[in-house]
Amino acid sequence: MTMPIPIRTTLATDRDDLLVQITDDGSRTLIRAGTEDSYHSGCGAVAESRHVYLQNSGVADRLAAAESIRVLEVGLGTAMAMLMTLDRALVHQASLHYVAVETDWISATTMTALNPQGWVETPGLLQRYLDFRNGFPERPTDGLYRWNVDPERSVTVSVGDFRRWQPETRDEKFDAVYFDPFCPDSAPQLWTPECFSGLLPRVAPNGRLATYSCSRRVRDALTQAGWRVQRVAGPPDGKREVLIAVPAAS
Repeated sequence: MTMPIPIRTTLATDRDDLLVQITDDGSRTLIRAGTEDSYHSGCGAVAESRHVYLQNSGVADRLAAAESIRVLEVGLGTAMAMLMTLDRALVHQASLHYVAVETDWISATTMTALNPQGWVETPGLLQRYLDFRNGFPERPTDGLYRWNVDPERSVTVSVGDFRRWQPETRDEKFDAVYFDPFCPDSAPQLWTPECFSGLLPRVAPNGRLATYSCSRRVRDALTQAGWRVQRVAGPPDGKREVLIAVPAAS
């Protein structure tokens, strides 16, 4: 029996096309007004980011071991997963290079409506990110925007269509891919064998892709592109299953 979707509280933002939604774990996310497109699961935004991306990708464990790591995120969204990952890197004194590709980089004003101070532990980290974001226009032009957090940790936001994204160096590889665009029905152009095959050369040995969607359509696209997929348990009180994938040749 399919359970009805609960009615969740929404709040206005500074943008007519975006609303804040209060998710079931108390954390906030964004939804696109007039659509069913949400930046996170309504069952819990923080819970989803922690489980689907930091844990399932292996990033949380590697940072806890103070390993140096490189992360590529497709769909920066609210910057929640990025900030949570950076926070763990700072807590464990691990080196981190983080690249996020995003077409609509939300402003600091929009972000503050999400009460993001609860996402991180490191004092001052959130304000430093907001200051970095405030250094650019509300709707920045396509290009690279680099935040050198400290000598061991950096974040690069690549504003533009992921299908045209190119790494900064030809041999750049990532230990984890957070694949987090809008759902396949809303952004079908990103969930294709072509997009997934383009990621393969960018994954380091023992690298892993993590995503929230485990639909047959997505699994087939990944398999066709040369990935080996595995359905795994979703976050507590959230989706029953989510997905991890590794290069089939590994």
